[in-house]
This record gives sequence, structure tokens and C-alpha cells, in this order.
Amino acid sequence: MTAQCPVCDAELDAGRTPWLLRCPRCGLLRSTLSEQIADARSRAAIDEAERAEGLNTLRERNFRTIVAILGKLREQRGRLLDVGCAHGWFLREAASSGWAAVGIEPDPDIARVASLSGAEIRNGTFPASLEPDERFDVITFNDVFEHLADVNAALRACDAALKPGGLLVINLPDARGALYRLASLLAGVGLPRPLERLWQKGFASPHLTYFTAPLLRRLAARHGFRPLYSGRLPSVAWKGLWSRLRYDRRATVAGSALAWAATSALLPALRVLPSDISLEIFEKPS
Repeated sequence: MTAQCPVCDAELDAGRTPWLLRCPRCGLLRSTLSEQIADARSRAAIDEAERAEGLNTLRERNFRTIVAILGKLREQRGRLLDVGCAHGWFLREAASSGWAAVGIEPDPDIARVASLSGAEIRNGTFPASLEPDERFDVITFNDVFEHLADVNAALRACDAALKPGGLLVINLPDARGALYRLASLLAGVGLPRPLERLWQKGFASPHLTYFTAPLLRRLAARHGFRPLYSGRLPSVAWKGLWSRLRYDRRATVAGSALAWAATSALLPALRVLPSDISLEIFEKPS
């Protein structure tokens, strides 16, 4: 059975990396990796305490930026749904700005942590965790959309669950980013580990797709969404970097130290090079 590109419907081609496919027509990257949230071994690969410590500073900074942009786009606050809410960082920021925030999280352990944010948390998947007639003013996917097996089904569900004029917010890894390009070059010369880490290969919820912002806009347009905002967010921060590298329990201390030194040295350049995270905001037409 051939894999089909979710953006342009072309058949995906296999490349030099066995688990990585590329669309010959539009360039979308798609992996053959599979979600293994229920698999104890895959779940055990992540130290969740280290993960939270490593990502907290970066995510909170980025989420403040997103909520501020939402405030400029919509002065009147309403109901907001955060799909794959993880530890609840975005929910806290949104609630502090006046949004009535609801989160969905498939991992039961992480959902319990997120419930400490005070927001309503539903342990399950999107859109199965919604009531048939539920509607929201905003739906957000923060570092989640790239994990979805069927992005077209997700956008159809967003169209159904958004009120007319509602906003769809997606921030996700971008294949045009400097770190992704560097990891791809290293994989080409026989050093695959950085690329595998960016795809979260071997984790319970690996990345299944790597978009670029233009490809994401093209996909959203297929479902009637109108682009409102396009920008970039930082993907790396020095604070928490060591914990971020160490939350993969399979990584050696020596390997983490090498990655920390290399990334720290690159940080000044990464501030001016294309970021590895794109932020796209769309509107459902009234």
C-alpha cells in the first residue's frame, strides 16, 4: 500500500532514510513511525520531570506570545480548546488572559498533571472527547499537529467544532528551520541521531509529519480556513537545555554533553537564522 501526501495527494517516495518519506510534488516530509502511547517501553524512554524542566521556560515564553497575538485578533474572549495540552502551560496562560480554557490530553499521567492548572482537562483524543454540539471560539495545537496520523480529519473536526469566525492556531516544527537543515545534513553523512531526535523516533508519540508554513497554509486552505497571521517562534533556549537533552533516558551523558556544547555554541546564530518553529493562525469564515 502506498502512502499519500495529505497536502497534494501525490504518492510519497522513500528516501535514503528507511522510515522517512517525501512528497515528490510539494516536498512534504512524512514518517512511517507510529504512535505508541500505550506502550510501556516507549513511555519509559522519557523522563517526564526532566522534560517539564527542559521545556517550561521556552514554552511559557512562546505561549505568552501566542496569547498576546490572540488578544490583538480577538478583543472579546470566549471558549478556547487546547488539543494535546500536555502539562497545561498554555491553558494557564490563556486563562490568565480571560479565555475559558479546556484541554484535551491523551496521556493519562500527563492529563493528571495538567489538571493542576485549574482548567478543565479531558483525558482522551480529539475530536472524540467533545460533545456533539460543542463549539469553540479558538482551537489550538501547540507542538501537536505534527503528531497527528490524519491531519485532514483533524482539520475537518476543527471546522465542525469552531464557531463561525473562530480561530485555529497551529505552532509546529518547520522543515525550513536551521536545526532541521543541519540535522538533515548530518544524517546524510552517516550521523542520524540528531535527525531521529527531531522526529522523536522511539518516543511514545513521535512526529509523523514535518510541514513548512507554506504547506500548512495550503493544507488549511483545502478546508476553507483563511490565513490571519504567520510568524516564527524560538525553538531553543539556553535555560533548560541540559534537561531537554537529558529527558531521553536512552541518551548517554557524553552524547548529551556534546549536544549541549554544540547547541550552546550555535545559540547566537540561531537567533538570526530561520527558526525551527512556525506559528500560523487561521480563521473559519463566518
